[in-house]
Amino acid sequence: MKRIFSIFMIASLLVLILSGCTVLPASEETGVGPKEYAEMREAEELKKENEGLKTTVEDLNTEIEKIKKDYLELSKNKDSIDSKLSDAEAKLDILENDGVPKFISEETDKNSIMAYLNNNKKILDKSLRGIEIIDNSAYDKVLFYTTGYGESFNQIFIWETGEEKPELIDNASFSKKGNISAVDEKFLLIDTGNNEEYKILDIENNLVVNTFYSVQNVFLLPDTSTFIIQKPETNLFELYDFISLKEQEIDLDYKSRFTSFKRDDASGDLIFEGYYNDENEVSYIFRAAVKIDTLKEKYNVLTLNQALELKENGAEEQENNTVEAELEEANDGANIDGNTETGKAEGNIQ
Repeated sequence: MKRIFSIFMIASLLVLILSGCTVLPASEETGVGPKEYAEMREAEELKKENEGLKTTVEDLNTEIEKIKKDYLELSKNKDSIDSKLSDAEAKLDILENDGVPKFISEETDKNSIMAYLNNNKKILDKSLRGIEIIDNSAYDKVLFYTTGYGESFNQIFIWETGEEKPELIDNASFSKKGNISAVDEKFLLIDTGNNEEYKILDIENNLVVNTFYSVQNVFLLPDTSTFIIQKPETNLFELYDFISLKEQEIDLDYKSRFTSFKRDDASGDLIFEGYYNDENEVSYIFRAAVKIDTLKEKYNVLTLNQALELKENGAEEQENNTVEAELEEANDGANIDGNTETGKAEGNIQ
């Protein structure tokens, strides 16, 4: 009995020792031990945490994009407000300016310039000021004039396409009584309404090229550069070519007695009229009819294109003559220097 008890004690002691040293087996469901399981749990938690951070970053990026869009929208609105404010200030200047107004447009093609001017014209319709566009399709530019500004009342501008501002044409102004008319697509006649003064505007070169005077309204011989004018100094009728500046007195009997002329609508002839009172205080009215073609032929009136070509050739010839004169002068100077040097050499030989 004692021996059995000893065996039982030894067996129990062995069981206790063995149980303290044994590693727990892997889980039958997962096949993973406790250590691996803990690592897996930690990895899953890190993964969830990373996914949460990723979601947060995406939300932040979305918010940043929204802020950017809002900023761009605000910038556009600000630019729009600034543009509208600038436009309003410009219109106010056009409306209230006592001097010549300032015009400016960011869009500089011909249609946009026309639209800009017409838009500004509307705000002036109910005032004493205005903008009048001059019809001209020959050039890629816009001609217009302002009314009611400054001392001259009307001022002509030319706006080149591609430019943000028009050019104010010097001396191209006229009074309220004046007017403008086309000579042809290249030139504009300005009746200034002041002291019988007329001006010619060269549209191509944006320049007033000529000024002349006439007692009564001038008449342009068709297809030419020649006007019939009545000279203020003599009251005689003359042909005046504004290209060559040539003047020719029209030869009429009793020329000093003619006081006016007009074109007869029915015949197309030019009719000169005059008045005469004799010693018995009897009044006479007399007329002289002249055909335009006869006038052109008699006074060798050139067409506009002929006059322009002649002037251009004359300018080229004058330039060539100037160059030749300068070359000749330079050659003469060289010859003088050469002779002087030769003289010095000969003097030394002697």
